Amino acid sequence: MHSHPKPRKAGLEAMGLWLVCGTYCTDYLTDGVVPAWYVDSWPKGKQLAQKLIKAGFWVDDEEGYRFLSWDEYQRTKKQVEIDKAKARERKAAWRQNRNGTEEER
Repeated sequence: MHSHPKPRKAGLEAMGLWLVCGTYCTDYLTDGVVPAWYVDSWPKGKQLAQKLIKAGFWVDDEEGYRFLSWDEYQRTKKQVEIDKAKARERKAAWRQNRNGTEEER
């Protein structure tokens, strides 16, 4: 990131917006879609979003903006849900195994 031309083209302020929007998308599992209201809630949000579009980080979306190539670098909502389901199954199996072992003593 530090030596790629796209962040230099967007500028530091726009990259700050890019970062906080990326964490928003990750936390709320939006698959890289940034709601317009969220961008608008930041000072100069619309202006900075346009810089991110021109630099090739985002595209316009029906709901606001969308990260390009999100699923190449981040887990999708579906992947996160599958991983959580597998973790629940592992924990349940571990508890069942542990409880069965304790009862046998």
